[in-house]
Amino acid sequence: MTRRLFSSNEIIAALQRAGFEQARKPKGSHAAFVRRRPDGSHDVVVVVLNQKEVPRGTLNSVLQQAGMDYEQFLDWAKVKRKGDRPKQ
Repeated sequence: MTRRLFSSNEIIAALQRAGFEQARKPKGSHAAFVRRRPDGSHDVVVVVLNQKEVPRGTLNSVLQQAGMDYEQFLDWAKVKRKGDRPKQ
């Protein structure tokens, strides 16, 4: 499967749909997001800002930090995939 490139804004929107909140005001070219877990721990993700196309390796790093795989990310990003049927 060919992975498409996402912008910083698309990645941030998907993370927010997945329950991440901005941890603090962005400093410079990166923003931190945090998601609390029921057991009291948390996930922290750092995202590069203002990029029209985030490199695949950087996206993979973001997904690893977020604890999700590419398929889960596509669900949160609300990306239509080949073979997907509209819900009736």
